[in-house]
Amino acid sequence: PPFGPEDVVKYGFGPSKRFDGLVADSGGDLIGYTLFIDSFNVGLGTPGIHMLDLFVEDRARGSGAGRALISAVAAETIAREGAWLVWQCLPANKTAINFYHHIGSRQYQAADFELSSERLTDLATASTWR
Repeated sequence: PPFGPEDVVKYGFGPSKRFDGLVADSGGDLIGYTLFIDSFNVGLGTPGIHMLDLFVEDRARGSGAGRALISAVAAETIAREGAWLVWQCLPANKTAINFYHHIGSRQYQAADFELSSERLTDLATASTWR
């Protein structure tokens, strides 16, 4: 897969650390995880957390693991003096969307954009900054 165990070790720990993570287990069996990063909202002038991923195994859905993970990230947001927690979800993932509505989150109509691969490289090459 594009993001595997080696990437977790490389980017989750040590000198190349880029994100924090939490796991959920049941009797020592890993059933879910979340990855998140510190962020800042210029419009609000406040720090917060961007949750990159929230995953719970199918067999553990409905067990409270997802709620426990997102609650832990909410607590971490407050501990870091953050004022908000945001994340994205694919529109086709109706199960996740229903869960997010169920826990009281609001869905807003932001347009997500990405530059990657050749387009990212082309734009970076055109820069005089570095």
